[in-house]
Amino acid sequence: MLVRVDANTRQDAWRPPGARGLEAVLASVDRVFDHVYTSAYNPLHRTGTLASLCLAVTLVTGIYLLFVYEIARPWESVAAIQRDPYFGRWIRALHRYASDAAVVAVVLHVLRLLVQGKTWGPRALAWITGVLLIGMMLVSAVTGFVLVWDGFGQKLAVAGAKMLRLVPLFPEPPDRAFVGDAPVPAQFFFMNLFLHVAVPLGMVFFLWLHTARLARAAWFPERRVMLVALAGFVLLSLAWPAPVPPKADLLTIPGRIATDWFYGFWLPLASASPATALGVLSSLIVVLVAVPWLIRPAPRPGAAFADPESCEGCEQCFQDCPFDAIQMVTGLHPEQHPLLASVQPGLCVSCGLCTGSCASLAIGPPGRTARDQLAGARQFVADVDDAEYRPLLVTCRHNGGLSDRLRSRYATDGAAALFEVDCVGSLHPGTVSYLGRRFAATLVIACPAQNCLYREGTTLAEARIVGERRPAVAGQIERLPVRLLQASRGEWSKIVTAIEALPLTTASAEPAFLEAPPRGPRWALAVALSVALLVLVAAGSRSPQGADSSHSLLRLGWRLTGQVRERCRDLTAEELAARPVHMRRARECVNEVLTYDLMAAVDGQQLTRKRVKSPGLRADRPLSVEEDFKVTPGEHTVAITFAPAERGDGGKPLTFEGRVLFAPARVVLITYENGHLAVR
Repeated sequence: MLVRVDANTRQDAWRPPGARGLEAVLASVDRVFDHVYTSAYNPLHRTGTLASLCLAVTLVTGIYLLFVYEIARPWESVAAIQRDPYFGRWIRALHRYASDAAVVAVVLHVLRLLVQGKTWGPRALAWITGVLLIGMMLVSAVTGFVLVWDGFGQKLAVAGAKMLRLVPLFPEPPDRAFVGDAPVPAQFFFMNLFLHVAVPLGMVFFLWLHTARLARAAWFPERRVMLVALAGFVLLSLAWPAPVPPKADLLTIPGRIATDWFYGFWLPLASASPATALGVLSSLIVVLVAVPWLIRPAPRPGAAFADPESCEGCEQCFQDCPFDAIQMVTGLHPEQHPLLASVQPGLCVSCGLCTGSCASLAIGPPGRTARDQLAGARQFVADVDDAEYRPLLVTCRHNGGLSDRLRSRYATDGAAALFEVDCVGSLHPGTVSYLGRRFAATLVIACPAQNCLYREGTTLAEARIVGERRPAVAGQIERLPVRLLQASRGEWSKIVTAIEALPLTTASAEPAFLEAPPRGPRWALAVALSVALLVLVAAGSRSPQGADSSHSLLRLGWRLTGQVRERCRDLTAEELAARPVHMRRARECVNEVLTYDLMAAVDGQQLTRKRVKSPGLRADRPLSVEEDFKVTPGEHTVAITFAPAERGDGGKPLTFEGRVLFAPARVVLITYENGHLAVR
């Protein structure tokens, strides 16, 4: 009969509300990738380090591109890079595809953290810095696309400027530079180049801060995974270079152009309604920053504690803690034990891995110490009939539903007993030895090392059970029929092979009977899936967006300076007395920028009638007009009036009336030239 323990040592991992469905989806995808790549090399378990690798690739390739890019000739210099088949073309593509893959890795990384509830408490710093890193990544990428100054870069620049126009922090409307009455200044490209270079360098600092609370933090994936990923990116860059859409033209309506959807997904919304896009973006930023406080367990799991009377100061828990939450301080009895383990509650995530570190059983979360674990194991053995003739399966209850499948698979024939733990890394060697002596054989099935809920749990379990890391007693577990297997539910055949090889009695146990290798590597399937993933990245980097325009645009764009009025008043005697002597003037005058009324009509049909106020926080900047209107191609009569809203206050009225020819997909610009409105 399959037996399951439900002792007081159980601690279900907290999940945010509504995360169960997403967790099931991620677990299903994990099983597919584990089946293809094996859990040891599943890229989905390394999304954080893969994102760091992509950042490193973009930094290295960006150094070369920086030296061949010309601010004065942005599109032409990129076109020259694209024509260089030896270095430029594939290095630019590698730069592009690595940045796109970073988006995929970051999204999967965020989803996994949300599903696992790793956002609150001691992990809040990592979450907040992660949100900042995402924002910096988007800024760096958008500025890079703008530097190309093709049709896609033009769309990004114009849409972003229209959103920024709604923020009253700029002395001039940001979209004023893209009206088309003058070439985009070189200063604009210099600013984008500066941000494109400086922001990634700043990301390195925030990446360090992002991992500051992790012991033995890894920034890059294992060597094999890293080399395979780099080889895949390079081959993709050689086989399918990144596109270069046509040169930007501010007086042409951008049609259906190749778009990098990883960074341009927001363009349809921003083009339709900049205010809505800005509202959605602002709300998303607020929600992401507030996640550590919006979704957190109540009550919070208790931090581990160390019994000062029992602690021997061996420093093993200090070395094992994956979150640097344990410090060694002066012991209560320095003459016997100079040091004492002290848990920092603000850094402890209640993972319980320190439970298996202590030879004196002196440390662990409340109710989950090694003493509680041993008590649960004794009760478990007492409840199992004929334990000495049964194999035992020790599983982690967070291994993608593996425990449930083992239960359903082996419950009917009584083939094995099942002992569930929060994490195999919390297993004390004493508990392993106790169980190993009372069952015919013991198989500890650990989560894949890179997908352990408590980070280094599998690594510590392997070191203690296989490598006899302290506090294991040398030779004790080695003499028992106890073996460790790292596997996920996606490697079911590997698990079944190991279980079916378990002996029914200790007399028939063989030391290596659980080391049966899984089926041969599925190279063809792994290569096919890898190629498909790379093709999806490349396709998302160039899939068309938008539609070719059959209409025309009437654009009103001008800047009118000097339209002010002077308002004066006489100060009272009390007001004069209240001011310093050097500021006492009987008459006070201030200049105010006039408010204008704008009216535009085509063939007698009114397009707009609005009041134009001076921009800026103090409403003291020159008047600025930037308006676009759709017009049917052909020749039309255009009438425009731009005059002071209040008569008698001076100001210069502007008018235009005449026949104008509108070409399909082209912009007719009416701007201020030589003291009057004219067609450009």
